[in-house]
Amino acid sequence: MKVNPLKYLLVLSLLLNFSLLGAAGYAYYNRNRSHPPPLGYGAPAGVAIGPCSTQPHLFEALSLKPEQRKLFEQKAPLFHEALGKKKEEVDRLRRSLFDLMRTDHPDSKAMETTIAEINGVQKEMQKMIVAHMLEFKSMLDTGQRKKFLDMIREAMTRRREIVE
Repeated sequence: MKVNPLKYLLVLSLLLNFSLLGAAGYAYYNRNRSHPPPLGYGAPAGVAIGPCSTQPHLFEALSLKPEQRKLFEQKAPLFHEALGKKKEEVDRLRRSLFDLMRTDHPDSKAMETTIAEINGVQKEMQKMIVAHMLEFKSMLDTGQRKKFLDMIREAMTRRREIVE
């Protein structure tokens, strides 16, 4: 009885296809797992995060008193609106940088200027975020502060794991 090598090749090909499909599905699943971000982190640019999105999770986890919650619900949308505008500015500058790179003879001076502008806006964003977090933290009691900072640290750790 003669063994047909094409059968083995077909089986090997099928196994390879299934393993690649499984790996792609696993990568897609990991990339799209949803972790509730703290304080609206990662919200789309230009979208003010109000009391209906990620914040109920945060407010419930911190066991905020009604007066604390009301104060946070008033302040958070203003912060997120300002942050959204900064994100839009970074996006605009990145598109501008890409347009500069697209030219046949890119202007390195203009690209350096645009990169510096992007860095400046990102620095402003980071300062805004830290100021907002410190203001938020100052309105919490000791137990809430610890929980809040633990949540921020956990979110930062998860984000770093996703990026790596």
